[in-house]
This record gives sequence, structure tokens and C-alpha cells, in this order.
Amino acid sequence: MFTANTDFAETEVDTRQINLTRFPLFFPEKRSFFLEGANQYVFGLNLGDQFIPFFSRNVGLLDGAQIPIDVGVKLNGRVGKWNLALLDVQTRDTTVPGQVVQDLALPSAVVSGTNLFAGRISYDFNQKLRVGAILTHGDPEALRSNTLAGIDAVWRTSKFLADKNLQFGAWTATTQGDVGPGSKVGWGLTADYPNDLLDCAASVNSYGDALEPLLGFLPRLGTRRTHAFCSYQPRPSKTGPFRWIRQEFFENEYLRYTNPQGVLESWEYFMAPINVRFESGDRFEFNWDPHGEILLAPFDIAPGVVIPPGSYQFTRYRLEAQTSGHRPLQFGTTTWFGTFFGGHLTQWENYIKWTSPKGRLQLEADAENDFGHLPQGNFVQRLWQLQGAYAWTPNLVLSNFVQYDTESQNIGTNTRLRWTIKPGNDLFVVWNRGWQRLILSSHDTSIVPQSDIVAMKIRWTFRP
Repeated sequence: MFTANTDFAETEVDTRQINLTRFPLFFPEKRSFFLEGANQYVFGLNLGDQFIPFFSRNVGLLDGAQIPIDVGVKLNGRVGKWNLALLDVQTRDTTVPGQVVQDLALPSAVVSGTNLFAGRISYDFNQKLRVGAILTHGDPEALRSNTLAGIDAVWRTSKFLADKNLQFGAWTATTQGDVGPGSKVGWGLTADYPNDLLDCAASVNSYGDALEPLLGFLPRLGTRRTHAFCSYQPRPSKTGPFRWIRQEFFENEYLRYTNPQGVLESWEYFMAPINVRFESGDRFEFNWDPHGEILLAPFDIAPGVVIPPGSYQFTRYRLEAQTSGHRPLQFGTTTWFGTFFGGHLTQWENYIKWTSPKGRLQLEADAENDFGHLPQGNFVQRLWQLQGAYAWTPNLVLSNFVQYDTESQNIGTNTRLRWTIKPGNDLFVVWNRGWQRLILSSHDTSIVPQSDIVAMKIRWTFRP
């Protein structure tokens, strides 16, 4: 597959998130060019977003700002027992917004064009064992030389104890080039028993303090992560007194982070004494979630609220209820409450979604409101979202997405018309608008236009 002068204007905008942690948030890839064949780059077993050796959002994007791509080529395929994926992209010189320069501490607003490469190969020895390798090279900021190389192996069976699933995974990786001092190596081991009645897993993953995958995603380098999870999931008898319950989930999870010297950085124990899925598809859950955090540096959790270094222990609780996804009118609510870094934090997340009887119109509203009361000060974070979509036919869909959050004080709208001429051939018309809310005084605000972009794009697939 080949691409040239690519801007990805047709891509859906990111769903905003509130970050009350010390670490970067994970935003999934949405660009179709990178989504096709993305499963080929999956590395290790159950690493999730704790470590992604190649994260395609680092190509053509820098802290959310678009980096133009001059040319790009990728190859995905399978030959016999071999699986192969290659990606090579050449970006173009571009000037990024001042906020990106500030966030990334760039020496200049001009980011030079650079070449970015990722390759993945794996071999299926049989139906149970796959062994692979991954290689990336390049720096999205075009400032450093950086190469990552890794190998992994995954063994799985569905016939353990006759009919049970069992999986094991192992990996190791290293980075070379202009990286910091310390260990450049990471490694991990995972055992997983994912079954209907009993779902258990255990893993240990170590990330060197100089393991810097500039084309990957690693939010907590220089740590060792120990994780254990087990969930007992019975299904009551269909003729018994609890036949209205489809399945229960009694979950226990422990997570621990230490630094390279073995000193504790943080821990968390999560328990779900009540987690019920009803036959109707509705669900209800209650959780107990104690934490321990050791801060070695001040933590700026909100503007004007800085948590000082120290050792903290606090307990969070969660209540969650959701209706079935099969209902025309769906709603759900999640409330986190309890202590938090020497104070208290309450988080309310609610949504409501409606689908018309014929399924042509969908409307959804989501809201998150967080209220923190800490010794260092109070804060309020809000995120509001409205989504709507109307389908004249399955091939002609108009969608709109409106978002506002109090951290950026930005209101953004994304209006998108998609006409699928035939599978693989699409016409897009996209209108993105942004407004900035200016707080002039405690009683006076103003909303001013910030951006206004209209784009039309045709995506055409040529098949031999």
C-alpha cells in the first residue's frame, strides 16, 4: 500500500480525556492507513498500552499536531507460516503550534522532515507457538538517533485439562542510539488462564530507565511492573432462585511498580465484591480500590494545585450501573469517590444514548465531572461531549461530534459526511471548528473563534 502527500483529514477526531495521573494518556489509532494490518505489530502477550514497541500515532502526529507525510509505503502479508509487516514513511518539514513546542520542550517550532521505519516478522511453528521480532528506527521529532529491536514468543492452547485455555508469553527488547544513561533493556513474562468460570493471569515486566522507544509508547520507563489478576465467574442455574442473573464476576487484582533498585513506587489492589450481569444485559458493579503512591517530585494535578513529594495511601470506591446495549435508550453512570492524596476526590461519569426505531439516527451525550478537595487546594475538571449520526443509507452517513473540557477551555466540533461509493472507495467532506473560552474575570467570559477548516477527500483503492 502506498500513500503520498497525506493529511488524514477524513479521520475522526480524538475523544478527549481527563488526566489525573502523572503519566501520559493513551489515545488509540484512528487513521485507516495505519489501522489496516495493525494486528501484525502486536508484540508479546497482554501488554496492552503499558508497552507498545511500535505505536503508529507517532507517525504523522506530534503531541496531537499533524506532521505532513510526503510519501509512505507499507506491506502486510503472510507466506506459509511467515507473517510480515513493513512500514516506511518520509515526513516533511513543518511548523508546529507553540503549545506543542512548550509541551515537548522542542528547541524550535520547526520540526524537520525525517524517515521513520517499522518492521515486524513472526513465524508460526504450529498452532500453539509463534515467535517473532520487531525493529523500529527514527525519531518523530527528528532530533535523535533511535533504534528499537525486540523478540517475543507466545504459546497458547485451548485443550489444557481437555477444554481449557492457557497462554504463556515472553519478550525482550532494547533501544540503541541517543538514549539516556542506565539500562537499555526490557523484558517480560506472562501466564494467562482465560476461561469462563475462572479467569486468572500473572505477569512481570521490567523496563530499563534507558529503554526509550521513540516510535513506541512506554509511559513508565525505569520500572518493574508486577501484576496478578483472578476472577471467579459463576453462572447461576437457569431454574434456580437467581436465574435472572446471567453471570457474576468476583474480581481481585494486584499491581505493583518498583524502580530499578527495587524501591516501591506505587501499588494498587482492586476488588469487585459485586459485579453482576443480568439476563436483560444490564449490569451493576461495586469496587474497593486502595492505592499507595510514593512521589519523588511535585505532582501538578491541576492549575494551582501541586501535591508535594511524599508517601500517600488512599482508598477509592466505585459504583457503576449500565443498561443493555441492545436497548433503544441506553444510559449508564459511574461514580468514583473516597480519599485521594491526603484529601478527597469525587468523579461522576454519565452517558445516555438513543437509537431511532429504524436505526438511522443515533444521539449520545457523555459527561465527566471531577471534584477534588486537597490540602493544597481544590479543583474542578469537566468534560462534556455530544455525538450524533444520521444514515440515509449504510453507505451515506453524516456524523457530528462536539466536545468541551475545562482544562483547555476549548469547544471543538467535528462534522463528517462519508459516502462509500463502493467498498474501499469513499468520499469525505469534513468541517472542523474550534472556539476558545476566555475567562476575563470571575463574572465575565468570552468565546472567540479559534479555528475553521473544511476539507474534501477521496480515498480510492486500486486492486490488481
